[in-house]
Order: sequence, then C-alpha cells, then structure tokens
Amino acid sequence: MNILVTGGSGMLGGYLLPILKNEGNVLTTLQRRDADIICDLTKEIPNFGEKIFDVIIHAAGSHDEADALELNLEGTRRLLEALEAIPPREFVYVSSWEVYSPDSGEGVKEDHQLWAATKVGQSKARAEEIVRNWCADHNVLLTIVRPARMFGKGVKGEMRTLFNDVVNSRYIHIRGNDAKLSLVCASDVAEAIEKLHSIGGTFNISDGKDTKWIELAEAMSSNSGAMKRQTFLPKKWADVAWKFASWIPAVKASLSPEILSRRSKTLTLSSEALEMAFPDWSPYPTIDVISRVNKDYPYLD
Repeated sequence: MNILVTGGSGMLGGYLLPILKNEGNVLTTLQRRDADIICDLTKEIPNFGEKIFDVIIHAAGSHDEADALELNLEGTRRLLEALEAIPPREFVYVSSWEVYSPDSGEGVKEDHQLWAATKVGQSKARAEEIVRNWCADHNVLLTIVRPARMFGKGVKGEMRTLFNDVVNSRYIHIRGNDAKLSLVCASDVAEAIEKLHSIGGTFNISDGKDTKWIELAEAMSSNSGAMKRQTFLPKKWADVAWKFASWIPAVKASLSPEILSRRSKTLTLSSEALEMAFPDWSPYPTIDVISRVNKDYPYLD
C-alpha cells in the first residue's frame, strides 16, 4: 500500500515507520524537514501533485499550548484540503487522551463525553470532528486512536517534565493522593495503528493497567539509575509553602496549584474496544518498561 505519514520524526513516528516498512508498504513522509514532502502544516497546504495514497496516517501534532490550535486543528484542515482532489481509502487520525476531562474517572470508554480542559485537548477534539465529517463526505474509512500518556525514546511534554522533576528531587507527592492514570508504550501504539487502520472506528490505546502517580514517579526514579525516596507532603503544608514561598523557583516548580491539580486527578482509559478489534493485543506493561525491569522490551536507548 501507498501510505502517507505526517509527523514521522516524532516519538510515535520513530516506532511507526519501521513497522510499516517491514510490512512492505511504500511510505511517503510529510514534515517540516528531512522528509519526502517538506511542509509546515501550521502555515502551508501540502502539494501532493498526482500522488495517490491508499492510507493517510496523520500523526503530526503538538502538545504545546502555544501552537496546539494552529497545528492540531488548522494543520489538519490544511491536510484535508490538499486531499480533496484525490481522497485516500483510509485515514488514521492520532488524537489524544486529552480530549477527555482530566478527572473523568476510571475505565473511560470512547463514547464518554469529550470535555477537554486544555488547548491541546480542545484542538484534538475539534480536529476529530472535522476529520470525521470529511471522511463521511468523501467515503473514506476513518480510524481515530486516542493514546494514553505515551512513553518511548524522545518523550517530551508533561511526562518529560515529570521525569526531570523526579530525577532532580523536585517531585513532591501530596499525602493521600491515590489518583490514577493510563500509560502506554509508543511502540504498542504504533503496532495498534498498523492493525487498526483497515478496521475503522475510535479506539483508546493504553496498556490496560491503572497506574498511580506515585508509582509512575518511583518508576522514573528507577529508570534514572538511582532509586530515590520520593518526598511526601500533607496538602495543608503544601498550601502554606505555596502561600509564603511561591517566589522560590523550586517551590514554583513543585507546588503550584496548577501542577498539583494536574497530578491529582484520575483518568484511566478502557481498552475494551481495542481488545475486541485486536484480539491478540498484548501490550508491554509500561510501568515495567519505564523502570527498565522488563527484559523483553526492545529499548532504543
């Protein structure tokens, strides 16, 4: 098959492209540099000429609030505009767990109401809508994947920030915080996309395990090669520290209300739809991969 992949230089792309190549597909990449088609989707409409693609995998996206709307939403509009003349048979849109409210609870399914709290989540949710309408109008099979927080070589954004906080002893866990989140390895997301693109539908993608924030912090500490005891603090002491010392960089980085709120909400994803569509789904336990105790995982660094 002729497959166009946008955002192939990102973390997910690093795992996805080799899988697609191994299946004998003809790949075309589109990104800002070092690609078959050089295009900045934040400001340009791609020119595909007479190229015909069987499958589009739209993995380009931003987790930066500053340019989320321009790339995630408007960039998707530009890509679809370029495909008007010759639509593909299949379209895969890589969305995000952030389309849900961060405190949606446990076992959230794909039909759960979307209530994004960030510009990233809002842009992804709106992009899902325009892609869904476009594919319906052009008779294109659509697959939307909503990965949980992904880990792999080159991880960035929120999880990179958390890792840096942990290894630099800036992470502070509020005593009694048992909030949970879903995780997934980028390699598993890539494998799921390869299997799901010809099926169609909307799928959460996680490793199926609910992980506590403190468990994630401890795994990151183990990953660094120097297991450190995490700092616990009662909520009232954290509030006092913020009230009287918020000007101190270390306090600002660890105890701001925004950071503490984000790290104390539960959102875990149901993998039921994925497991039904992909019965052989057997993801790596992400927490073990982060801890580097899983002996079977193909670590890239």
